[in-house]
Amino acid sequence: MDNGNSINNVLSLLKKQKEFFTAGHTRSWHARKHALNRLEKVLVERRDHVMEALAEDLGKPAVEAYLAEYYFLLQELRLIRKNLKKWLKSYRVGSPPYFQPCSSYVRRDPYGVVFIIAPWNYPIQLSLSPLIAAVAAGNTVILKPSEMATASERLLIEIIAAVFDPEHVAVVTGDADAVSDMLECDFDFVFFTGSTQVGKIVAQKSAKQLTPHILELGGKCPCIVDSSVDVRVAAKRILAGKFFNGGQTCFAPDFVAVSAEVKDELISAMQELLKVVPWNAEMARIINERHFCRLEKMLPQDCLIFGEDDIEELRLAPRLVPDAQWDDDCMKEEIFGPILPVVTFNAEVDLLRRLSSYGSPLAFYIFSTNRAMQNLLMRVIPSGGVCINDTMKQGSNLNIPFGGVGDSGYGRYRGKTGVEAFSYQRAVVNRPTWAPEMFELMPPYGGRIKMLKKFLR
Repeated sequence: MDNGNSINNVLSLLKKQKEFFTAGHTRSWHARKHALNRLEKVLVERRDHVMEALAEDLGKPAVEAYLAEYYFLLQELRLIRKNLKKWLKSYRVGSPPYFQPCSSYVRRDPYGVVFIIAPWNYPIQLSLSPLIAAVAAGNTVILKPSEMATASERLLIEIIAAVFDPEHVAVVTGDADAVSDMLECDFDFVFFTGSTQVGKIVAQKSAKQLTPHILELGGKCPCIVDSSVDVRVAAKRILAGKFFNGGQTCFAPDFVAVSAEVKDELISAMQELLKVVPWNAEMARIINERHFCRLEKMLPQDCLIFGEDDIEELRLAPRLVPDAQWDDDCMKEEIFGPILPVVTFNAEVDLLRRLSSYGSPLAFYIFSTNRAMQNLLMRVIPSGGVCINDTMKQGSNLNIPFGGVGDSGYGRYRGKTGVEAFSYQRAVVNRPTWAPEMFELMPPYGGRIKMLKKFLR
């Protein structure tokens, strides 16, 4: 589907998927397993095409593309398929004595038609990861990939067509206006990954329809370095996380706040690494000219550049801003690029005040061996996830939930949490027709209140 298609075509697809879902075609364990098996087979067959699309769209180094997009998806798919029966199994719970005889249990049911809106920074992973969980949970899916990553968009259309009937999973395309129109449709669940600004629009439109939804957003993810830590280890791990995918990761370290006691040591260690590690030669490029210009405008004159820019190829060399101030342009919005500001703090109370002004980030990085400092920061500053003495790991572990809080979104997914996110708990109470009515609640009540007071205390 392209921008030339009318909203009527989307409505027609939505109607067919609702009919497919209502007919029960997505519900059986066999159907879900078959879909996951088929998707795995096609992903493996198209591995090189995945790498090529990511190179065309973002110039991703092959190692980063393989690990963060291709293999990550295979890991999640296999984890879900292996455990799906166990995760979705109904479980019994107790019942009040005045219900007896009866049985009570909780089951997990899929929502129906899921609308997934994916971003451009990890165009394959962030399209298929929620899709895998949604399909495993028993839903149908309409996927809207990012129009900015055109090669990945084309490939996703081919992959989905090779695996699914359109009544089960389909891809639609279009720009922001088209997505706005699509959100007026009667979806059963919406999953959005992107900016906070657009996320608010998605939330408003979903609320208008009373459609449950998940928002995976971002924010300025702080990285705190205190005087107790090994600054060389900190420098290496911070830079590795920051420049992965050219800094275009929603939970990448956005800036560093370092104790004045070790600031010079940290900057020195970072400079040494930036001079010898060839990030400029092996780093993803900026997605488009508009984002490239946005990043250039926030650069202070005194930033340190490690390599050369290539405007035609949209390659921005890594930047370090060693003497950034809290009110600099690069500290006012999420950077989403290879620019790392470093600000200084002296007192914990001032640090906490400054950090609180940024809202609730998707990730919070703490480099400290001081347990009291770690706990203080986690208690005062809310965030979607925390990683202590490293970066990015909390967003790459399929055994723990991933998601934001407050300004960085709401809802969780990944692995088991993802399957649970795309299904809901359904309470069931079953009583036999022959059961006596011990506490039949029908008038006239007469003196029954006396009995209730006697036995229900």
